[in-house]
Amino acid sequence: MIIGFCLPWMESQEENVVLTVIQRDNTLSVDESLLMSLSHNKPKKSVATTIVPKDYICTQGGLALIDWIKEIPCEPRVEVVLIDDAFVEKKWMECLFQPDAYLGAEVIDCYINLIKAQEHLKCRSGGRVHIENAFHFNFLKRDSDVETKTHELYPIKDMTQISSAEIRVLLYLYHDMVFIPINIREMHWYLVVINARNMEIQVLDSLGTSSSRSDLIDTIKGLQRQIDMVYQRKELKDHRWPDLRVASWPLREIEMEYAKQTDSSSCGLFLLNNIEYWTGDELSDNFT
Repeated sequence: MIIGFCLPWMESQEENVVLTVIQRDNTLSVDESLLMSLSHNKPKKSVATTIVPKDYICTQGGLALIDWIKEIPCEPRVEVVLIDDAFVEKKWMECLFQPDAYLGAEVIDCYINLIKAQEHLKCRSGGRVHIENAFHFNFLKRDSDVETKTHELYPIKDMTQISSAEIRVLLYLYHDMVFIPINIREMHWYLVVINARNMEIQVLDSLGTSSSRSDLIDTIKGLQRQIDMVYQRKELKDHRWPDLRVASWPLREIEMEYAKQTDSSSCGLFLLNNIEYWTGDELSDNFT
């Protein structure tokens, strides 16, 4: 069974709209009072928008919708939220109903899609931004292994074709910043920003500098191997990066000051706020 709750960004409107969608031959009785507009400012609606504490608090209508979703069974498979190509099944949403639960990649990706839909967040003071999904760093990390034959992973039959790695590399090179969520053994999230203008790898971690960066180092090595492979196949020019030797760029740990977690589970929330607010040099809004 698939029951979709779509939360798409309507570019012609000022609000996110919650719509019920019934797919296949299933039927579902829904209280029409649950169909509502999300009037809060998350994600940020404009550069001038200032996020205030109430933007993080559910309204009574939101709480009613949450209670209704809680009643949906986890089995058989039920897709409750669909945002672009990211969907969340009911069982994956359980983490949102627990005060100390760790956010899974499926939930992270849905909110990332909402951020990516905001035009003003695509170009910030630090330049043009590309936000990667929560799963993708695994492919970059895999490609760091010298035993991995990238030309076999990304084959092309002739030079008129383009591999998925080439699409990715070209996409990155036409942006000034690439935001990559890093997941450490499904226990901790933090954000890596490949900042081409500054020629540095920025690390925004709500736990500070205490975590190992081995996953990050492997991710950057994998990206370098992909860039090198694409460079061998075609000339890379007219892009925004001043240097393609990204593996040689220094790591810069960003001092988060107030934006630090004090528990063991809120790293996913800090990750999403960092993705939404980081301009390349600073956070545009305060949060704790």
